[in-house]
Amino acid sequence: MAVTDSIRYYLINQLYLWRSFMAYRAQALLWLVYSTFSGIFSLITMTVIYSVSSGFAGWSYYQMLILSATMVMVINATTYSINGWQIVSAMRQGRLDMHMVRPYGLATVMLSAQGVKTDIAGFASGVAIFAYAAWELHLSIIYMLFFLGVAAVGTYALLLFELMITVLSYHLFRSGTFINQLVGALTTVGSYPLSVFGPIIMLLFTVVVPIGIATYYPAEMMFGKINVTLSIAVVAFSLVVAAVSYKLFYLLMRYYTSGGG
Repeated sequence: MAVTDSIRYYLINQLYLWRSFMAYRAQALLWLVYSTFSGIFSLITMTVIYSVSSGFAGWSYYQMLILSATMVMVINATTYSINGWQIVSAMRQGRLDMHMVRPYGLATVMLSAQGVKTDIAGFASGVAIFAYAAWELHLSIIYMLFFLGVAAVGTYALLLFELMITVLSYHLFRSGTFINQLVGALTTVGSYPLSVFGPIIMLLFTVVVPIGIATYYPAEMMFGKINVTLSIAVVAFSLVVAAVSYKLFYLLMRYYTSGGG
């Protein structure tokens, strides 16, 4: 019953937020168009890089489009539900307090009402670029489904990780600025093969900040750059990150006090 209630709560919030957003149609259209630029900018960046240089060793132009489009989809998927500044602001002002005694999970409460809903347009632009590059590479449906499945597991892990870090930033800084800056860093790093940054950065954004499991490693799997054993290890690690982040989130919430104490 609790799971069903949480799902219903999430969907009701989504419906309410979208109706509120679309109440001002001209403004809504403007923001949706603006949000598509994350994908368009990614396409332009890769095109410029490959027009003036040989690009990235071992990665073709269309493979890099797949990687950068995946980053666009992943970042927009997570920020659709998580906005660090809004969540921390709600925690400081006590706007979450009323939910502490309700049957809905706290993670559901935060993910249902605090994200940037216009990011659905940015996600759509990433899907369009991904489809274009996949068509040019003649990728089979099986390959794409396998890739998207692995990327979805990594994105779920990253989503819970960001939620946990948001609550941690509340405890440490009483501010959501850190998580917003982190998302900006993830956007930059996730657009390129982690191997180009060197082993230390590669390890950092795989183990400490798990953007690699949502973008880089799934792309390497699809293009045959890593073996089956490592692929399974990446999926297993994604599930571990998700479980640990979820547990830490609720552990941190046990010590939550609002701005009013």
